[in-house]
Amino acid sequence: MDVLTQARAKQIRALRQKKEREEEGLFLVEGAKAVLETIRAGWPCQTLVCTEAFLKKNKSIHSSNIPEIMVCSEEMLAKTGNFQSNNAALLVAQQQTPLKKAPFDAPLWLVLENISDPGNLGTLIRLADWFGLDSLVCMGNCVDWYNPKVIAASMGSFLRIKQVISTQDVLLSSDRVLVSADMDGQNLYTFSFPEKMALLIGNEAAGLSETWLKEPAKRLSVPAFGKAESLNAAMAGGIILSHWKQQNLGL
Repeated sequence: MDVLTQARAKQIRALRQKKEREEEGLFLVEGAKAVLETIRAGWPCQTLVCTEAFLKKNKSIHSSNIPEIMVCSEEMLAKTGNFQSNNAALLVAQQQTPLKKAPFDAPLWLVLENISDPGNLGTLIRLADWFGLDSLVCMGNCVDWYNPKVIAASMGSFLRIKQVISTQDVLLSSDRVLVSADMDGQNLYTFSFPEKMALLIGNEAAGLSETWLKEPAKRLSVPAFGKAESLNAAMAGGIILSHWKQQNLGL
C-alpha cells in the first residue's frame, strides 16, 4: 500500500478523457458501492485509490487481486476522479473487448443508434440488466461505453451487460423482426411482440436514421395522454421493455 502521489493522480485523472481511456484500455469506477461491487465481481482492476477510512472499513480488500492500492485524502480523491462527491474510493479498471455479435438465442436484442447522452446509455444498460438481457447492441456514433457518467448511471449493471458493436448491414441480414421506437409508430399497448426481435432506439434529438423508419422495420410508439412533448431514450426504452417482458412472461 502506497500514498497517492501528484504524478500518479495526474495519470489517473487523464482517464476522464475518452482518448486516454481508449489508448490505455482502462476506465474509472467511482464511489464506495460501485467500487466494492466491481471488486467482488472479480472484474480485472489495476489500481484502487481510497481514503484510509474506506480501507479500514473494508479490510478484505487487502486479500483481493488488485495490483496497486493507494491511499489519499478525501480532497485529493475528489480532484483525481470525475465526481467531487466521491469521498471513499475509485478504481482504475480494465475495459473488456466488445462482442461483434449479439447472442443468437436471445429473444430480444436492444439496439441503440447514435445515443449521445451518457446518462441515457448508463440507464439503458441498467434497464437491460433489470429486464434480464445479457447484452446491449451499439451502432453508429454512440457515447463511449466507459464514459464515467455512463458507468455511474449504470449503477453496477455494466458488470453484467456485455457491449456489442454492430452495423446496419449485420442487423438487416439477421433473422430478427426489427421494431423501431418512433413517435409516430403503432400503439405500444395494442402491439403484439414477435418471438425474436430487435428493438431499436435512436438519438435523443434526431431519432433513428431513415433505414429503420421504413420496411422491414416496424414502428412502435408509447402513446401520450398528457402534454409532454416527448420521452427521452431511456424512459421510452424502459416502458417498452416492461411491456415486452409482460408479454414474454404471458402475463
